[in-house]
Amino acid sequence: MNIGCISLDILEKLSKEDRRMLNSASIIGRYTLTGTVKLTSPLIIRAGVSNDILNDTVDDIVVTYHDGQPFIPGTSLAGVLRQALQGLVPDVELVLFGSIDDKGTQSALQINDIPLEDTNIVVRDGIRIDDVRGVTVDGAKYDFEVIESGATGQLRIDCVIRRCHEQQGEKMEKALAALANALQHGIAIGARTVNGFGHVACKDIALEHYDFTNPDHVKAWLTGKSGASVAIPKQALVADRDLVINMDAYLEDTVLIKSIFEDAWEDKSVALFVPGTSVKGVLRHQCGRILQALGSNDELVNTLFGYSNDDDKDSRKGRVMVDEIYFDKQFNQEEQPRIRVDRFTGGAMNGALFQDHPVRNTKGDAVTFPLRMTVKNCNDAEAGLVMLLVKDLMTGQVTLGANRTIGYGRVQGKSVTVQYHGESYTIDGNGKVTAGEAAHLENLVIALQQHIKETVNG
Repeated sequence: MNIGCISLDILEKLSKEDRRMLNSASIIGRYTLTGTVKLTSPLIIRAGVSNDILNDTVDDIVVTYHDGQPFIPGTSLAGVLRQALQGLVPDVELVLFGSIDDKGTQSALQINDIPLEDTNIVVRDGIRIDDVRGVTVDGAKYDFEVIESGATGQLRIDCVIRRCHEQQGEKMEKALAALANALQHGIAIGARTVNGFGHVACKDIALEHYDFTNPDHVKAWLTGKSGASVAIPKQALVADRDLVINMDAYLEDTVLIKSIFEDAWEDKSVALFVPGTSVKGVLRHQCGRILQALGSNDELVNTLFGYSNDDDKDSRKGRVMVDEIYFDKQFNQEEQPRIRVDRFTGGAMNGALFQDHPVRNTKGDAVTFPLRMTVKNCNDAEAGLVMLLVKDLMTGQVTLGANRTIGYGRVQGKSVTVQYHGESYTIDGNGKVTAGEAAHLENLVIALQQHIKETVNG
C-alpha cells in the first residue's frame, strides 16, 4: 500500500523530525484569485533578446509567445505584487512569496502567465534629454514597441495553504485581500512605469477560499465550483510611506501635443494624450524651480525623479510615478496657421507658413482631465516639495506640451486629493483644505524648509 508516492515501509523508517516536516507540508486548503485584466495605459514588457535576432528596425520589442501573442509573464506579475505587499502587509510577504535565505521557504503562490487579447502593438520613439542644457543628446533617439491600452486577459493566482501555515492563516487571507485590492484599483508593471506605462487594473475580481478539512469544500474544488467568497476592501489601499496625488485639472486655453498621432490628427477616433515622459519632465523642472527659489540645489529633485550620469555610470531610479494624460472627445484638436519668423530681421520667413494642431477645451473648467502622481517611500521633506508643486499646479503656474513659451499648455487644478501616511486630504480650487487637517500639510512644507537649512549649513 502506498500513501502518495511514499510506501508505508519507508514511512515507518522516517525519524520523528522527518515525519513532522512531512506532515507540515501537507495541503489543508487553497485560495484562488481570479478576474479580467485590462491595460489602462500602454504596456512594455521587453523580450530580453537582441533586436538583431528578431527585429532589426526597433530597439526594444515586447515579449510574445512563439505564435506572436503578447502576454504578461507570471514572474513579472509576482515581482510587482511582492513589492506592493511589502508596503501593505509586510510581515507576511515571505510566507506568500517564499525566501532564498538559509531557511529558504517555498512560495505559497502559483501565478499564471496572462495571455493578452485584443492587442495593438505600435512603435513609439523617444529621445534622451540633457538635464543641464535641456536639449536632445546627440544620437540618443530610440524606438520601442508598446502594447496599446485596452488589451485584456484572464488573471489566475492560486495560494496553497499547508499545515505549517495554520498559525498564519488570518494574516495570509488579509494579505491576499490586499493584493486583490491592489489589482482591482490598478498596479504598474513592466518597463517605464514611472512615465505612465504599464498600468493594469482588474475587474470582476474574486477571492475564494477552499478549506480542505471541510468535505464540501473539497468536493467544490474537485468539481470546479466556487469556494467561500472572501471580502475585498473597496477603498484603494495606500502604503503608509507612499504619497499619492489625484488632481482634476482643466486647460485654460490650448495644449500642443507632439506625439506619434500628430500626422493623423484628423482622425477623431485616435486618442489625444500627453506622454508620461513629458508630464514627468515638466513636473521635474518645476520642482527644480521651486528649490532654486528656496535657495537649494537639485539634490532633492535627483533623489525623487532619479538621474543618470553616463560619464561615471552613476544612476538612480526615480520614485515619482506619473500617468499619461488622455483627453476624451470633449476636447477638440483644431488647425491653427502660424508663420515662422526670422529672429535676425524680425520678419516672416519666405515659405515658412505652417500649421499647428493644438487641443482646445471649448467648455473651460467644466471639462476636466485627471492628473495623477505617486511618490514611493516618500519622506516629509519630499512631501513638502510635492505640496508646493501641487500649489503651483492649482494656481496655473505649470504648462504642459510643446511651445509653452507662446502660451500653449497652461493647466489649472480644480480640486485635488492627497493621501499620505494613512491620512487623506482634499483641497478645492481656491486652495482651501476641505477634508483633513491643513496643519499637517503645512508641517510638510516646514520639514522641507528644515531639510534645506540643514543641507545648506551642512
